[in-house]
Amino acid sequence: MNTTYINETNTIRSQKMLNISARVWFTIAVLGQWIFAFYVTTFYGTAAIEGNYQKWNEVLPHGYTEGATISNVVVGIHLLFAVIIIIGGPLQFIDKIRMRARSFHRWNGKIYLVTTFIAGFSGIYMILSKGSVTGWIGDISVSFNGILMMIFAVFAWRTALQKNFVSHNRWVLRLFLAVNGVWFFRIGLMLWLFIHGKPVGFDPETFRGPFITFLGFGQYLIPLGILEVYLKVKDRKIPLEQWSMTMVLFISIIATGIGVFAATVGMWLPRL
Repeated sequence: MNTTYINETNTIRSQKMLNISARVWFTIAVLGQWIFAFYVTTFYGTAAIEGNYQKWNEVLPHGYTEGATISNVVVGIHLLFAVIIIIGGPLQFIDKIRMRARSFHRWNGKIYLVTTFIAGFSGIYMILSKGSVTGWIGDISVSFNGILMMIFAVFAWRTALQKNFVSHNRWVLRLFLAVNGVWFFRIGLMLWLFIHGKPVGFDPETFRGPFITFLGFGQYLIPLGILEVYLKVKDRKIPLEQWSMTMVLFISIIATGIGVFAATVGMWLPRL
C-alpha cells in the first residue's frame, strides 16, 4: 500500500515538474522570438519604408539585388511571413486562447500553416537563387529545413481536418521548432560566443568552419530530437525518465536564456 502510494506520488511529481519545465522553456523561447520579431520588423521595415533596401544587405547578404524584382519580392514576402509566424505561432499553444477563442484559434492556425508552408518554399527559392553565407553545406541544411517546414505544415493541416487533435498538436509542435530554425541558429551562435568569448570552430570572416556546419543542421535537428524524446517520455510516464527529461529541459532553459540575452544585446539591439 505504502509502496504503491509512494510510486504514484513520485509519478505525479515527476510529471508535474516535466510540465513546468516545458512551460518555462516555452515562455523564455517565445519572449526571445518576439524580441527577434521586433528586431526584424524594425530593421527591415524601416529600411523598406525609407526606400533604403540596400541596408538589408548589411545583415542578409544578397538580400536585395538591384533590378531582380522577383527575387526581391520573394525576400520581402519571406521576411513579412517570418514576423507573422513568430508572433502568431505561439498563440496556438495557449490553452485559454484555444478554449475561449476557438474561432480565432482556427483562423490563426490556418494562417500559420499556410504562411509556414510558403515561408519554407520561399526560403528554398532564396537559397537556390542567392545561396547562403555558409556555402553549399549551408545551402543543403537550410533547404532541408524548408522541406521539413512544408512537410510538417501539410501533416498538421491533414490531422486537423481528420480531427485527430493529439497527432495534430504534435505536428504543429514539430513545425513550430522547424520554423524557428533561423532563430535557434542565432541564439546558438551567440551562446557559443558567450561561452568562449571569441570565435571558436569557425572563421568569422568567411563564416565557415566545423561549428557553423554543425549548427546549420543542429538548429532544427537538435530541438526536434529533444521534442521526440520529450513526447515519448511524457507518454510512458516513467518517473526516472521524466526526471531525466526535466534535467534536459532545465539545461535547455539556461542555454536558451543565455542565448536570447547574448543575441539581444550583442546582435539585435545594436542594429536598431
